[in-house]
Amino acid sequence: MVNITNEMLTQFQLSETEFRREMALWLFANRKISFGAARRLAELDTWQFQELLDDRNIPLHYDVDEYLTDLKNLHILPA
Repeated sequence: MVNITNEMLTQFQLSETEFRREMALWLFANRKISFGAARRLAELDTWQFQELLDDRNIPLHYDVDEYLTDLKNLHILPA
């Protein structure tokens, strides 16, 4: 477990919430954690975290396999 002290937060000029969000963004952008894990670390819901990613121009990780799965799922949805 990492312990971030109040002195460190003061030195970084970040609140605890801002620090958690910055860590979540960095870890997600560098493919260290999933979208779900990142949004939980940032303490945001799905839409709020997507908006934060958009504000920072950080793309969602969406690869060919995920696209093919989505395409397959579209075909099995009732019309």
